[in-house]
Amino acid sequence: MADVDPDTLLEWLQMGQGDERDMQLIALEQLCMLLLMSDNVDRCFETCPPRTFLPALCKIFLDESAPDNVLEVTARAITYYLDVSAECTRRIVGVDGAIKALCNRLVVVELNNRTSRDLAEQCVKVLELICTRESGAVFEAGGLNCVLSFIRDSGHLVSALRAA
Repeated sequence: MADVDPDTLLEWLQMGQGDERDMQLIALEQLCMLLLMSDNVDRCFETCPPRTFLPALCKIFLDESAPDNVLEVTARAITYYLDVSAECTRRIVGVDGAIKALCNRLVVVELNNRTSRDLAEQCVKVLELICTRESGAVFEAGGLNCVLSFIRDSGHLVSALRAA
């Protein structure tokens, strides 16, 4: 973790046009590895503080042109933050439109596309973790309707695709 410059990592996370997507994806993968492999959460949060990194991650979801592969890794990073600290929930809820953007990704999922399917799975995980702490925010963002529509329209395919 000492090799990672958090300012550079954050700068790369905030990129997002054309070739910059590659840098953004590298930063997201690096952040996921830091969060997943950290043996000291406090030190990890000092290096990549949720107050700075979670809004940047949420803004990626607000970018309607962000591709599914970038969004899937973004959702995974958000999941790792939420797994470690309940305090992270309010930081996500505090970003206007972030929960709605997560929900909307379930509406446009393409289950025949592996990356899109993985993205939907990560979005459901994020929404589930947020619901355990701030269910009202998910409800107000239309999360219940999005998840129920996803289950109604695609539920029978999800288990069939997972088995394949």
